[in-house]
Amino acid sequence: MMKMHIKRLILFLTVFTGLFFSDENAEAHDKSDVTAKFAQAVWKNDKILAQTCLANGVKLPEIRENSPKKSYQLVRSPMNHVMVMLANFWDEELGGERLALIWELTVEDNKITRIRTVFDGANPLMDELRLIKDYQNLYQREVLMPSEFPFKITHFSGHIEYEHERLVLRYRNEYINSFLQIHIKPVTLGLERYQGKNNQLHTLKDGTKVLYRSKFDLGYEIRFHKEGMHYTVAIGNKKYLKKKFTVNDLIKIADSMK
Repeated sequence: MMKMHIKRLILFLTVFTGLFFSDENAEAHDKSDVTAKFAQAVWKNDKILAQTCLANGVKLPEIRENSPKKSYQLVRSPMNHVMVMLANFWDEELGGERLALIWELTVEDNKITRIRTVFDGANPLMDELRLIKDYQNLYQREVLMPSEFPFKITHFSGHIEYEHERLVLRYRNEYINSFLQIHIKPVTLGLERYQGKNNQLHTLKDGTKVLYRSKFDLGYEIRFHKEGMHYTVAIGNKKYLKKKFTVNDLIKIADSMK
């Protein structure tokens, strides 16, 4: 389904913008060509070098996924001073390449003066899969991951806190200024030890007990234990959120964690 969508997108670009896609590889371009230099810098994740190819005031678009960039290509456009850059990620799930991005590059005086994002194929949740896999391999523990989210995920970040054997997952939506943060670590204290004056007790569909911090200024938060692991699920930051949430939103997330 994804491949069909990409093929239709490229066909649309070819017909309606007049782009001509050839087999010309970026490696074949003159090394002095700023677009070739820029493409190689992006491919190697060298942001400093890439920035030197840009005119003043031009920003490098964000690539919202850290998958290895497998290949790239530069193709000519019939529009004057315009090149089109395509790059592919290596996708472990597919066992092959996946279209990562299509950028339209406008060049004047050997500097890129404009970058237009034609297609963004980044999937930030690919980084989530790799991080969870790393944690599970490191500690030989299975962890639950969410399949339902309270908003569309535009960004993901996370890390392992080795001192506490804690996995931190942070999902973000830049449009509503919201984040979902999940902390996972081995159980060291009973859930009742986290019981506060204003905490409410809820249950998941499978009967798991959940503690909800009903009066937490920074965000909406629940805690629960499953299979020897302590989970904290929080949506924040309350002060800056453009949308309100309830304990039911948190419980839906927890119920989806398999």
